Amino acid sequence: MRPIPLALLSAALLFTIPVSSMAQGAPPSKAPASPSQSQRGRPVGAISIDGRYLAARVAEEDHDYENGAEQLDLALAQAPTDPTLIYAAFRMRMYAGRFDAAVQLAPQVLAIKPGDAFANLVLAVQKIKRGEYHAAEQQLTRIGAENQLGPLRDFVVAWLKAGEKDFVGAREILARLKPQRGDRSEAPALVVQAQVDELAGDRAAAEAKYRRAVQLDPNGLRITVSVAEGLQRLGKDADARALLKAYGEKHSESVVMDGLLAANAPAPKPPSPAAGIAEILFDVGGILGSDQRNERADIALIFQQLAVELKPDLDFAWLMIAGLDEQFGRLSQAVTALGKIGPSSPLYWQARLRAAALDAQADRIDSAVRRLQAMVAEKPERIDAALTLADLLRSKERYKDAAAAYDTAIARIKKPEERYWPVYFGRGIVLERLKQWSRAEADMKKALELSPEQPYVLNYLGYTWIDQGVHLQEGMKMLKRATELRPDDGAITDSVGWAYYRLGQYDEAVKWLERATEQKSDDATVVEHLGDAYWHVGRFREARFEWQRALNQKPDKEREPVLKDKLVNGLNNSNDKPTVYEKAADGKRSD
Repeated sequence: MRPIPLALLSAALLFTIPVSSMAQGAPPSKAPASPSQSQRGRPVGAISIDGRYLAARVAEEDHDYENGAEQLDLALAQAPTDPTLIYAAFRMRMYAGRFDAAVQLAPQVLAIKPGDAFANLVLAVQKIKRGEYHAAEQQLTRIGAENQLGPLRDFVVAWLKAGEKDFVGAREILARLKPQRGDRSEAPALVVQAQVDELAGDRAAAEAKYRRAVQLDPNGLRITVSVAEGLQRLGKDADARALLKAYGEKHSESVVMDGLLAANAPAPKPPSPAAGIAEILFDVGGILGSDQRNERADIALIFQQLAVELKPDLDFAWLMIAGLDEQFGRLSQAVTALGKIGPSSPLYWQARLRAAALDAQADRIDSAVRRLQAMVAEKPERIDAALTLADLLRSKERYKDAAAAYDTAIARIKKPEERYWPVYFGRGIVLERLKQWSRAEADMKKALELSPEQPYVLNYLGYTWIDQGVHLQEGMKMLKRATELRPDDGAITDSVGWAYYRLGQYDEAVKWLERATEQKSDDATVVEHLGDAYWHVGRFREARFEWQRALNQKPDKEREPVLKDKLVNGLNNSNDKPTVYEKAADGKRSD
């Protein structure tokens, strides 16, 4: 189902870790110690309790929750009644996804603060897993007034009452929460009502609500999958398959429905309070995770982990967990989370693409390439894996292999459209690096044909033309247009300055290149260009300063000897050459 942001937003914002000395990271209090125990602050083995606590705090700041939990467990073993350590360890275990270990500490947290929201929720989730729905409902009532769950609590209680077979009570709650007709949350609310109807045995009512929900939100993947599963359980298998097939065809670039449509696809599980409540927890985590300031991302992670605790195959939650882990720099953990998404999921293909990208981010290039090559071979009708592979190889300067991957991607394009301009642009860059300029130029022109106002294509093609000394006026026109579209982009500004340089208009070149270095001062090529322009206008000392600065910025290896030559000898006929191509003796560029 689609998240229910309007209905649950207030609950999500109120559902926070309590502001207390524990939550604020106050140091551990002096714990009672028997004569055989060390006093607080003294070394326990090699590291004191305070040392382990501070190490855990540092680990938390780095989002290294596993190490933080380990440090706090060791500290807590030495001071088991310290309230700060108890709460810190409880929180860290939740961040690390150690649900059972967090459950063990929850009663101690509640002994200190009986209304603590997360401690009560963790115990409620444990009871839901056991099917103890009435006990779970009682646990939720103990959440303190400062952390009222609002609509979230009502949705959860509705599911708990359904689990207790109190369908009248469940429906009364859902009726009170029913969104107004046309509200964006009407479709997911209808799915919840349909699932409760299913549990109650009211098949006709359930079917009507399922069909109404997908009519309201035909583009929602969660809605579509939930409705299809409901229709399958109600014996409407043909309708369910048609729904999934139509969605897959319409959204073929983002989802793959093959797994759900396969003959051996697993039968959908019946609705349950655990699964329903997991969806609600996922919604709240999604709201918190979408905070642009990232202030609640860690709490969002807790909600997502509680969601998969109740519904281990909730693929949307695993995808969200992977995204949060990536945001935290936890790339290996993100790949592990993506690995939880199984072959029958419509998100399986997307998860595999993302896992390959994460491997690349973590410099596991060979692993990323293997993943992508397997996907390219697996689905010869798709271009996304081939394009991802090509972009990865290009970023690693493996241009020959990248060109082959781009060839595969382009061969799979049935009808060139505007959205495919980056594919041709990418191959054009690779071919230009391989000095196959005639092919590269054709790809650049094709990219502009598909999307004429792409500033980076205009910049690249215009710059290369001028750097070769061909099509100077047309190239300058392209560059000027690129700067109009991206006036603050230092690379594009540099291109215009270099174009003036190649045209021999050095005063104008200086103006543009000075602006470029202000915008992109850490780029060795831009800085070298400014030095060259300074030399031509007689500012020799400043030119050498810029060349030295460029040399200090680790330029491409082939530029290092050129820069050193300029520093010693200044500009001359041997070192004042284009940075990409040299003009042949007959005045034509050489490929």
